[in-house]
Amino acid sequence: MQAWMIIQIFISVGLILVVIFQPRKAGMGGGIFGGMTRADRSSKFKNLPVLGKLTVVFAVAFMVVSLIFAFLLT
Repeated sequence: MQAWMIIQIFISVGLILVVIFQPRKAGMGGGIFGGMTRADRSSKFKNLPVLGKLTVVFAVAFMVVSLIFAFLLT
C-alpha cells in the first residue's frame, strides 16, 4: 500500500514538472480559455514533441495508479 502511495507521488511530481516545462502555444495564457487550433485537435501522438509525449505517458500512468490505489482502498 505504501509503495503505491510513493509511486503516485513520483508520478504526480513528474506530471507537474513536464507540464510546467512545456512551451506555450498561445500568447498570454490563451490555452487557459481553450485557445486550441485545428492542428492541436487533429494531431496524432507521433507528431507530439517529446514533452508532449511524456505528458501523455505521465497522465495515463497517473490515472492507472489512481484506479489501482482506489481499488486497493476498497
